[in-house]
Amino acid sequence: MNARFTAYLQLVRLPNVLTAAADSLAGWLLAGGSLTQATGWLPVVGASMVLYASGMALNDVFDIEVDRAERPGRPLPSGRIAVRSAAWLGGLGLALGPVLALMGGGYAAAAVAVALALCIVGYDAGLKRTPLGPVVMGACRGLNLLLGLAHASRLGGGSAWSAAAAFGLFVTGITLISRNEARGGDRRGLVAGLIVEDIALLGLLVAALNPSRFPDPTIDPVGQPYAALFTFSIVAIVVNRAAARAIIEPLPRPIQLAVKTGILSLVWLDVGLVVAVRGLGPAAAVAVVWLPAYLLGRWLYST
Repeated sequence: MNARFTAYLQLVRLPNVLTAAADSLAGWLLAGGSLTQATGWLPVVGASMVLYASGMALNDVFDIEVDRAERPGRPLPSGRIAVRSAAWLGGLGLALGPVLALMGGGYAAAAVAVALALCIVGYDAGLKRTPLGPVVMGACRGLNLLLGLAHASRLGGGSAWSAAAAFGLFVTGITLISRNEARGGDRRGLVAGLIVEDIALLGLLVAALNPSRFPDPTIDPVGQPYAALFTFSIVAIVVNRAAARAIIEPLPRPIQLAVKTGILSLVWLDVGLVVAVRGLGPAAAVAVVWLPAYLLGRWLYST
């Protein structure tokens, strides 16, 4: 494959971009949307992917000096992609995301996409280095789930909002862990991140065990909360195992693996919510995203 094209795939963290697609697709299904409504969910999923890719590109633009010292092999510090090109890519994506959201989910989706774009810029431009950084990153992924829910009244209502908040909290935990990936050594930060992830899993489980509180519960009584319990239990085992290894050996490689595990697990959190509320068929459609994300993650770095 062309080296320059590969560099762009690395820049935007393509495996993670796919996990963002799973979020908004899950939101669409949780709010009662159907996979047959492709003119609705495809633009919304596209908006999620474009906004995530833009955020990753801008993240590396703002971090160029840090990466020159700590990660010189990345696309920008290595010179494989010009900083100016990455900045243009990120800026255009931030503009395109809300337009796609408007096409698929209307004004509510566009408003959520704008809020998501603002959080992305705020995080990349400096909030990442403050105590608010992990919270803002979590808000980005919570808004990503809400982007799919935007076609429902009140963005899906209280249960959907609580699920999005717990989803964002899980990402906050991942971000706390990732702060140690370049240098390692801070066990307290790793432990804090794992605790936050586990609290978030409990919150997601509570939401999943109350499927009737999501929009349009009378569509079909096909939700399977106990399948969600199984899914979340497997995620908890995998995530805790990876984080425990990093805590025992707080070096960059184990920490990066813990972060990667957490990111790829996001797809299964989406699956758990959807199977609880809408059943196996829609959940399987979300689960399909995991395989290409996993395979691409073996080739392209995702942290």
